[in-house]
Amino acid sequence: MNRLDQRINLRRLPLATLIGAASGVIANLIVYAAARAGGFEFLAPVPPTNEPTPLPMVAVVVATVIPAIGAAFVLALLNRFTARPLRVFLIIAAAVLLVSFAGPFTLPISFGEQMILNLMHIIAAGAIVWALARFTAAQ
Repeated sequence: MNRLDQRINLRRLPLATLIGAASGVIANLIVYAAARAGGFEFLAPVPPTNEPTPLPMVAVVVATVIPAIGAAFVLALLNRFTARPLRVFLIIAAAVLLVSFAGPFTLPISFGEQMILNLMHIIAAGAIVWALARFTAAQ
């Protein structure tokens, strides 16, 4: 049986989520720090005044951890309601990643900063999907 056609081990889901979130956060903070050191500011409007302010590091952490938790819930639901949860999860994850690229393009920042933020989306998605697929495989 193909690994993508197997069910997942739900007991491993919390640890897999933690691994995916942590590895994504670490990698994204490295990219963020390197970009900031290279002169990129990542100015984003902050409510209620919409005054452009540099994106804080905590936003990078939150923007990686929340999707990891959401992905884990989606995978758990797919395991419950579909015959091939991992296969469907990978398709959904790819679609969500593509849609996420729109977010940085709505920010009033340079094209280079938009591309770095999209790279960070790829890093987060890669880390999360890798960990969930790798560490939840039923054995």
